[in-house]
Amino acid sequence: MAQVKFSAQASAQQIGKSDYVEIQFVIENAKDVGSVQPPDFPDFNVVQGPNQSSGMSIVNGNMSQYKGISYVLQPRKTGVLTIKPATATIDGQIMHTNPLQVTVQAQSSQNSSKAPGFNPLPDPSWPTAQPPVDMDEVVRPGENVAEKIRKNFFIKVEVSKTDCYLGEPIVATYKLYARLRSDSRVTKHPSLNGFSVYDMVDPSEDRVGVEKYNGKNYSVHIIRKTQLIPLQPGDITLDPMELDNDIYLVKATAGAGKTPESGFSGLLDRLFDSEGAGTPFTQHLVIESKPVTIHVKPLPEEGKPADFNGAVGKYSLSASLDSKEVDTGDAAILAVTIKGTGNLPVINSPVVNWPAGMESYDMNSKENIDKANAPLGGSKTFNYSFIASKPGHYVLPAVKMSYFDPSARVYKSIEAGPVPIEVNHLAKKKNTPVVQPAPEHSRNPEWFRYLGWIAAFAAIAILTVFIFKESKKDAALKAEKAKEAAALEKIAAASIKTDPLEESRAFRVSGDYGKFYGSVNRAIWKGVSDKLQLPASELNKLNIASGLRARGWTDDEIIQLKNILNECELKLYTPAYNTLDVERLLGEAESVTHRLTV
Repeated sequence: MAQVKFSAQASAQQIGKSDYVEIQFVIENAKDVGSVQPPDFPDFNVVQGPNQSSGMSIVNGNMSQYKGISYVLQPRKTGVLTIKPATATIDGQIMHTNPLQVTVQAQSSQNSSKAPGFNPLPDPSWPTAQPPVDMDEVVRPGENVAEKIRKNFFIKVEVSKTDCYLGEPIVATYKLYARLRSDSRVTKHPSLNGFSVYDMVDPSEDRVGVEKYNGKNYSVHIIRKTQLIPLQPGDITLDPMELDNDIYLVKATAGAGKTPESGFSGLLDRLFDSEGAGTPFTQHLVIESKPVTIHVKPLPEEGKPADFNGAVGKYSLSASLDSKEVDTGDAAILAVTIKGTGNLPVINSPVVNWPAGMESYDMNSKENIDKANAPLGGSKTFNYSFIASKPGHYVLPAVKMSYFDPSARVYKSIEAGPVPIEVNHLAKKKNTPVVQPAPEHSRNPEWFRYLGWIAAFAAIAILTVFIFKESKKDAALKAEKAKEAAALEKIAAASIKTDPLEESRAFRVSGDYGKFYGSVNRAIWKGVSDKLQLPASELNKLNIASGLRARGWTDDEIIQLKNILNECELKLYTPAYNTLDVERLLGEAESVTHRLTV
């Protein structure tokens, strides 16, 4: 019998601070493995692991088997770092691995080769380590399959609060908890009627993490995470989400081994349990989440200001002019910007009290909102176009608005301004009479006037001969000029700008909201492709963001474009439509398509 060994190995003894080292704890030729306790890694970040491996080798006719667990680590500091021994109960004896020392330098070392099979580098924006999932896919004799699935595979709906004020955003997260392997598809999304809906994550991305629930580690998939702004008071129920699943299980043979422990030890138990093998089978199951009721309280009437227009959250207000001096009859723009967090997308424009002699004739709004934050945060700007009919010094009164602060449960008022502006008299250009000089009396004799006529006729004759000679050349050029004219007509026709959202507007009017979202999605993608001159194969988020920044787009503008695309893609799969959302999205799409065409 080969000797039992429990050892630790490092892929390199000397690395740089930005390098990676793989540590393996290897058990060779063991019959029974009890509890295993890996060491802590206080001087390292765990990038990957635990990862399992197994194999065997034959040297001079002697066969050796091994099974092990490995971690990929990145050092947190420089110096000689020590990895303490791991401990395990193997064949009834307590065994320890050898300690390891790794020298970490400030610069990368040529000897810091990566362990075999370690290829992908971690995303630095991701967490560096996650605990292992306590998988429970083996159905042992006497176990009920339905009960096993119920305990190890389910949907939960988490809401930030079940009691809120009208207009106060809440966050609803639909999570799939799994300790079983599956192929799952969403077959029914909740309608979310009674709310304005703003998704916080891209539904096409599979956001996976590990959470402990009832003492067990589960793989958790975020199916949907969204912010909901209630539009009416009362009890509103979040309908269930439905999932269709093929769950993959293993039916253990009679006399299968003990139930494995959790974590690191459980992983080794499954590696070494020779009786863990069984017959794989698939169980089809449809599951759904439990409905959740949100109690929406009406806003208090006590202390409600007369100018309150539904704003809920925490906000600041500013006002500015595009020009501090204009002429009478010329257009000027007053920009009023609301910044803060809350139900920003549904806030209406503040009232502007225009002085006598001024008149506003148009207003449009622009949003820059980060929907990934909770509550919704960003800014919303209202642009008021106005003119002054008389010259003079004007002062635009302060713009005021009120909002309800749900955390303090009180109404608050804010204002911006007043804003001064000078209106100048537009001077009219007078027609200045042209003074003709008095004609001089000619002193030339009569025959001199006839000489002038003769010279004129001679010039006409010479010009006629020249034109006749040049006519042949002109005839040869006519065909080429005709071609040039046709080309210019094509260029002129191509330069005529069309409304990229014309089709979308038609679907909005007809009420075909499903086609509306698809049309807006196509229009935005085409606008981006034309703006960046990129083929469809190169249109990805990285290229789009870098390309638009190179053309002067701000991060707020790029976020707005991304939010529109995400919302359109979501609505293609979640046919729950709201007229207010359609109107809002169309306004945002107008702003983005205009920016793409300038």
